[in-house]
Amino acid sequence: MGYKHSNPQNRAKAASLLRQLKGQLVDVTGVRVEALSNVYAAAEAYWQLSKAAGVHLYQEGGGWHADLEFKGLPHGIPRIVGTPEPVATRAEAIESVVEMMSMCAQRDNVPPPDPATGLRWFRFGEHQIPVDPRMLQHFVSRVPEVAFDADHIRKELDVLRADISGDAPVTADAWEAAEFQLRYDASRMCCAAMAFGIMQMSYDPPADLDLALAAAPGMH
Repeated sequence: MGYKHSNPQNRAKAASLLRQLKGQLVDVTGVRVEALSNVYAAAEAYWQLSKAAGVHLYQEGGGWHADLEFKGLPHGIPRIVGTPEPVATRAEAIESVVEMMSMCAQRDNVPPPDPATGLRWFRFGEHQIPVDPRMLQHFVSRVPEVAFDADHIRKELDVLRADISGDAPVTADAWEAAEFQLRYDASRMCCAAMAFGIMQMSYDPPADLDLALAAAPGMH
């Protein structure tokens, strides 16, 4: 079983570690992080230290991870950003997340974009699908009324993936080659997924992968 960000004990430890590390911020003037994906580029401005909820520090996959978790973010914005790859030591993971926190602190005095107008991006396999914020808000408003759940959404997305790319992940080429109606249906389902807190859909993901808490692509 992998690390669970939603575990109450893990969340309590993460909140405590966040408080400790706030006293260790560093000068990151001039430091720039390349936006490796549209998902990251659209979300970066919302990741402010004032909205941080905790720092999750743990060992997994042969190394150490440090993930910064946020609260109160708009729908469709990933609320966990972490180290791109596991690092060798706990100290390296701490150093990485402190730099991340320091960059987030710089954004505290800069108002984020209007969430009603900023595009969201859903990572569907190896391709990124734009999600209109107005459509997303419509789907969010309907969540309490619908008869299906997040598991149903994942199953529907997997069916659409198979229709688009067969026995493989969705790629940009496969997406462009698909019929318009199929792409339209998939785009609407990606939007519905975001309304349920699902940020991405991977091909044949592990059963214990918590997609709703997946970190921003390119960062973890």
